[in-house]
Amino acid sequence: MKKYLIAVLLLGVGGIGFGQDISLAACEADALAFSPAVKAAQAKAQAALAGYQSSRAALYPSLYLDAQGSWVSEIPTMQLGPQQFEFGSEWGGKIGPTVEFTLFDKGARSSASKARFSAYESALQDLDAARRFALLGVRQAYFTVQRDLEHMYLASEQLKVARKQLKDIESAYQAGAKSRLDVLMAQKQALRLAQEASAARGALGTHLRDLFKLTGTDYGLNPAYALDARVTEKLPGHTTAVVRADEPENTVHALSQAAGLGFDSNSPRLASLDSLVRQYEYISRGYAAAVWPRVGLTGGAYWEYPNGPLQEDVFLGRAGLSVRLPLFEGGKNKKQALSQLKTAQALQENRAELEQSLEALFYSSRDRLQSLDIEEDLARQLVEAAQKTAALTYEAYKAGSVTFLEVDDANLSLLQSRIALSDLYIQRLNSLAVMDNLGR
Repeated sequence: MKKYLIAVLLLGVGGIGFGQDISLAACEADALAFSPAVKAAQAKAQAALAGYQSSRAALYPSLYLDAQGSWVSEIPTMQLGPQQFEFGSEWGGKIGPTVEFTLFDKGARSSASKARFSAYESALQDLDAARRFALLGVRQAYFTVQRDLEHMYLASEQLKVARKQLKDIESAYQAGAKSRLDVLMAQKQALRLAQEASAARGALGTHLRDLFKLTGTDYGLNPAYALDARVTEKLPGHTTAVVRADEPENTVHALSQAAGLGFDSNSPRLASLDSLVRQYEYISRGYAAAVWPRVGLTGGAYWEYPNGPLQEDVFLGRAGLSVRLPLFEGGKNKKQALSQLKTAQALQENRAELEQSLEALFYSSRDRLQSLDIEEDLARQLVEAAQKTAALTYEAYKAGSVTFLEVDDANLSLLQSRIALSDLYIQRLNSLAVMDNLGR
């Protein structure tokens, strides 16, 4: 808590307030809510659902209100003796409900409806895939931000040690115990570490903007030259924001359940292709059915005027049966059916290729986790050894047994080992994220 207050006081001079925490959970929620790809997939799924519901209506009778009016310039007449009779009227019309229903079409309407339903299923799988891809993207961007923050923090902590050593050497130089060369080398060490921390801040700004682009919000932070909230050492430059993110170790724990997953051979991207294959197969069946007779029934009840040749209105019912059989079409529907079937076969091959690629990615990520177990254990041992070496080397330097060059080398080795360990955590996070995306 004391270090936290010191950081706030140091930054308060520049007018920088303490920024909001940026958690992975918040970024995931914001990315899912903002993602244009997810919104587009949602719209496509809704459109596919409407298309399916529309195709279902073709399976039921259709009811219309028919109205018709007519006028003729001349009506037929007949002269019978002294009288002339008119057959019909110049004005006529009818109105009434009409029912139409297809009795037989060799399953063409059913195939069309099933094709639309398969398209809807594919769209739902695409939506799920878009959500998973949005999560994977924002997680990987967040892990990169965590890496930059770790680099900055570790460099600042090592800078704190370097500045303390510089003060000790300057005091020893004033007392005549150390040379000017020792002072210059200590200054060089501190400057190098300050430069490394500054480079991490520059990278952090770029990667924060990448994260903000995925989440649709900047969380009220100016990422240009941001600072890790854990940093208590004074760093050069004007701080534009202070950032606090989840600890990488905590994020590893939160995603650790993904390590026990197996490859999902029916993941959304693969299931979407399965649905597309079925869609084209049903479309092929629809074209194949077009060469068979189509039998339709119509019926209705109408008010009409005139009643044939009689100039009077009448209310009557009508019904009819129609048969339509294509006699010649140049093989159009058969070729269309074959085209759709071949498209389905091509998609099956694409699906098999994609499954192989995703499976290889999943298992390579799992294999990487196994190697990381060993690498992280060795890296921890290396950090412990580097810490002891750095401490003993500096004590030996103060005793005059070694040069400051060896101190600088030991300190650099310690920083590099700490950064290497933190980078292994980030690699573990990326592998876990991939497994969570592709596993079940």
